[in-house]
Amino acid sequence: MSSITDQRNTLASLDARFQERRRQVPVLARRAEAQGITAIGASQDMVPLLFPHTTYKSYPESLVAKGRWSQLNRWLDSLSTHRVSGVDVSGVEDVDGWIERLEAAGHLVSSSSGTSGKASFLNKSPYDRDASTRDMLHCLTALGLPPEPVWHVLPIGPDTGVHAHGVMRDLIIDHYGRPDAIPLPPGTATGGHHAYMARLAAVRRAMADGTARPDEVAAFEAEAARRGQEVEKRLRHFAEHILERRHERLLFHAMFPLLFRLCEILRELGASPGDLSGENALNTGGGLKGMALPPDHRSQIFTLLNITPDRFLHYYSMQDLNLRLPKCREGRYHVPPQVVLFVLDKDGETLAPVSDGQVEGRAGFFDLTIDGRWGGTISGDRILADLGTCPCGRPGPTVFDDITRYSDLPDGDKITCAGTIDAYVRGFIES
Repeated sequence: MSSITDQRNTLASLDARFQERRRQVPVLARRAEAQGITAIGASQDMVPLLFPHTTYKSYPESLVAKGRWSQLNRWLDSLSTHRVSGVDVSGVEDVDGWIERLEAAGHLVSSSSGTSGKASFLNKSPYDRDASTRDMLHCLTALGLPPEPVWHVLPIGPDTGVHAHGVMRDLIIDHYGRPDAIPLPPGTATGGHHAYMARLAAVRRAMADGTARPDEVAAFEAEAARRGQEVEKRLRHFAEHILERRHERLLFHAMFPLLFRLCEILRELGASPGDLSGENALNTGGGLKGMALPPDHRSQIFTLLNITPDRFLHYYSMQDLNLRLPKCREGRYHVPPQVVLFVLDKDGETLAPVSDGQVEGRAGFFDLTIDGRWGGTISGDRILADLGTCPCGRPGPTVFDDITRYSDLPDGDKITCAGTIDAYVRGFIES
């Protein structure tokens, strides 16, 4: 906090949101009652009320496997601001159908990719989606890339068919795409994304415990290969068009692993550094998602695609947040004013100690723009944060770019309160 007044204002905002949300979010009310918390008077009061990131995957996997959508509604309802229990799920056949049915009722469920073996589901409202899209335009504008229809927008990632992915893609295209822009690849939507990820989790579990049948494994490997071929087809489509427009402005919307593969294809087609001469830009978040790339992969990408730091929006965020922490030229992620940063001890039990204005530990956040659920979360990330003024000159908390997943460390990702909050959620399902 920059001053005592700022701290008091922040605590007042957190308390106001807590008083409102504990009447709306059943699990929050149960947690606050169990902890004896009736008001937020200090930052430490918030710590027991931050939900571990695992909370949003605390449903029994049998609910998805056996199609028990009404029970899954009750699980989601216990974590939501706006009631879900009345949504009709008759005739729903898979998790994609469940999400579509909820979306039709105004519950814009966001799901993780499930690469950890189980998907998380977070209820978001139309307000949440608007806040996220507005923030994307704000971050690009602050970088020096205001909306102008002068770009070939290139959403490199696969077309999953997920509505939330399509909304963000279309936002960038609508605000930045030139009328004669490079066309999107035809007919490459893979569809059934969430059902596919659920099958992936099931096959991984079966293989781990030795119960997977050879025909199940073979069928899944065939589907994975088909999806991989669609991604490759999409990348080659973009690569060929990029070479035809190599002197025009290209705005890439992608993550590093796919960008690196795109560069490999461009080189296969004869491209070399200097061939792309447009003032190109990149918008991306996150890391490598477990992919192994060369240490200089970013340098290779930026050199071949002609992307400079002043045209590179890199941000730190997660689906638990509406807003992004954009990286400045000093290499730090800036916490926006409407997000409150909490740096906790490894177990997520208390605030980590501050030393010389810096603090290291587990990242926790409260996003004051969140509408569809409680806005507090404990992440799986170990961070180092500076609570003073960034060398770039901007005040406010910043996060250094050396972010480590606790799951990648020897002791793993263990949050003390996770089991207790999961038990609260299970209680709502069983009742």
